[in-house]
Formats: sequence, structure tokens, C-alpha cells
Amino acid sequence: MKKFTFAFLFFCFSFTVFSQKPIAVKSIDRAIEETNKGNTVSLSLLDDTSEKFPKAFFKIPKDKLVGLVIDNCNYTAIPKKVSKYQKITYFRYSWFRSTDAPITSLPTFLFKLENLEFLIFESKLIGDISTQIKKLQNLKELSLYGTKLETFPMAVLTLENLKRLKLACNLFEEIPSEISKLKNLELLSFDGGGCGATPITKIPTSIGELSNLRSISFGYAEKGIGYLPSSFFKLKKLEYFGCFGCGLKGFPEEMGNLTNLKRIQMMNLNAFDVFPKSFFTLPNLTSLLFVVSGEEVTDALVKQKELLDYELEYKLDDYRVEIIKF
Repeated sequence: MKKFTFAFLFFCFSFTVFSQKPIAVKSIDRAIEETNKGNTVSLSLLDDTSEKFPKAFFKIPKDKLVGLVIDNCNYTAIPKKVSKYQKITYFRYSWFRSTDAPITSLPTFLFKLENLEFLIFESKLIGDISTQIKKLQNLKELSLYGTKLETFPMAVLTLENLKRLKLACNLFEEIPSEISKLKNLELLSFDGGGCGATPITKIPTSIGELSNLRSISFGYAEKGIGYLPSSFFKLKKLEYFGCFGCGLKGFPEEMGNLTNLKRIQMMNLNAFDVFPKSFFTLPNLTSLLFVVSGEEVTDALVKQKELLDYELEYKLDDYRVEIIKF
């Protein structure tokens, strides 16, 4: 009898968990159809040429919508009453056309979504990030692309549950020392990418206090970040390091402290010191991408390529090293 009861309870639990998985839909009609069946949904609105947000959206039951994606839609505004959909945990707005996006600031309704966990905005933002963002205390990921922020959005530092922070195409030069307040941060990314170079030149020593950090990347720093602070090599959980045109000059012997490091990707560098001896002893390294070229490349680094090839080419799962001196 006990075995039967346990099996029945396990079945009920499994069915409940499965039934709670949202259905991904790409039309409002389909969303309504699925919610009428009792399902929760994640809705994607794609390539809508209308400038007005669809009124039919509000026929979707408020307790059944958990995700909202708006990609390449011409809406000039998103109604504030979308905030009544308090079950939304995921929101993404994207604009990948050559023209300017019709929405250039974070919609105010977002700051009333108390259960929001993922906020992704892939379009040019004009002005600063509203301090109201501090209301989103359940936020786990904040990804902002094309922001053109002149100063780091300090209100973000109040988001204690944040695990992933991506800020691309910024105009600020320094990462504030207060970044250490984000104790749960696992991923941190500052990228210039297709938006042009970022002017970041300074990484605070407090970066070493982000003890849960597993991934960090920098891209296209206009003046170059130079050398990492020594505290950086206290990041014991770090698994991924990325540097794409970031102007990194080299690694110190303390690099050997990053014993969990698995992947290193460094491209578009014009100079770099030789790798320290400790680099060759990293126990968990499985992937290395390293591309450097230019007049400033030293003969010592060119010569070290032979050692890199010998020690790592057949040891690692992924290996690509190009060192070219003009």
C-alpha cells in the first residue's frame, strides 16, 4: 500500500511539474487557444508592421502569460496595463533593422512586474536607465545591448539576486568598485561588438569579491584595459574568460590560481606578453582561442607558439592559436 501511495504521489507531482511548463506560441489567437486548455504560455510577437500594440493581447488571461517577446515590431509604445500580467517572468524586446527602433527606453510597465526574472533589451536606449529598475528585486538576468550609457547604471547594483549582467555598447570608462555588491553574479559581460568600441579602461580591484563569478568577457575597448588587477585571480569559480579586441596586455603568474578555468577566448589583440608558466598547469582547461597580430608582437611570443602547440594542441578539445608579427 505504501509503495502504491508513493508511486501515485510521484505521478501527481510529475504531472503537475510537466503541466506547468509554458507553451511557446507566436500569435495571440494561439495563446488564447492554449490558455483555454488551461496551459500557461510564452508569447512571441514577431515582425508586426502596425504601430499600435494589439488590443487582442488583453484577451489573454492575466494568470496564464509567463513570457513576452517583441521582435522587430513597429509598436511606438507598449501600454502600461501590460503590468497587470504579474505572472510574466521573461521579457525581451529586439530591433535588428537598419532604421531606428520606435521604442528607445525601457517601457515603464516593466518596473511593475514584480516577478520578472529575465529582462533583455536588444535595441538602442536613449538616456539613462530609470532608477525604478531597483524595484525588480527578483531579476536574475539583465541584458542591455546598444545602450550608449554615459555612466554605469548604479541602480542595478541594488539587484541582489542578479546572476547575469550584460551591458553592451556603453560610453562609460570605468566599472564602479560597487560592482562587488552583486554577490550572486555568475556572468558579467561588457561588449562593444557591432556598436563600435567601448571606452572602458579600468577594472576595479573589487572584481575579486565576486566569488560566484563563472564567466566574464570584455570586447573592443577603445583604449585597452591593459592588465587585470591582481584581485581578479581570486575568482576561484571562473570557468570562462573572453577578450575580443579589449587590449589586454598579458597574464601574471597568479593566473595559475584560476583552477576551474575551462575556456579562454582572446581575439583581435595587437600585442601580448608571453603566457606565464602557471598557464600550462591549469588543470581544467579544455579550450583555447588566441589570435594576436601586429607590429607590437614580440619575438618571444612568436617563439612561445611552438611551446603552446606542443603542450596544448592535442591536449585540449578546442585549440586555435595564431600569432603574427608584421
